[in-house]
Amino acid sequence: MNSESPYGRSDDDLLRIAKTVLSEQGFQVESVSGSVDLILAENSYFVVAVAAMNTTRDLILAEPVAFEALAERIGSAALGPKKWDTYLVLLTQEKSAEDDDVTRDLYSINYDTSRLRRIAHTGVDPTPEAVGHALAPFVAPATSATSAAQTDALDSLLRVLITRGVDGQLAQRAITAFEQGASLDDVL
Repeated sequence: MNSESPYGRSDDDLLRIAKTVLSEQGFQVESVSGSVDLILAENSYFVVAVAAMNTTRDLILAEPVAFEALAERIGSAALGPKKWDTYLVLLTQEKSAEDDDVTRDLYSINYDTSRLRRIAHTGVDPTPEAVGHALAPFVAPATSATSAAQTDALDSLLRVLITRGVDGQLAQRAITAFEQGASLDDVL
């Protein structure tokens, strides 16, 4: 990729990481070279295009070009209901300056939902975690090895009581009494 265009230079690191993150989430991914390089990804639910630029100003300038490229691409495809779940994600490593014009432009991009949704992120580090955070709407949440449904609250309570110094037999009797609807007076 590494394209230099009137809209600035694409950030190849962010594009490469975005491609990997989306691929790992089950998206079919392809790279699209043009005035603005894009990663185009599709799964059962979404169509996502990612553009990454070196500066916030370049990101703002590239947005209409990336938008048109994506709009043209989805206009020529039979997407069905996914047509309403099409996103253009714009990324840059540069942190947004405290500039009213830049803030207004980024706000305008993020809240323009005509034809497709746009998400602009500034200050994105070139790491899988940071890019995954920027792509959070399309990334399945991490799950722990033990889900909340698999953990028995009373077993957890028993372990906590014992680790805090309560006699094991007394703690077990209290838990059993609770499970049976008995009074704690019966335990003591």
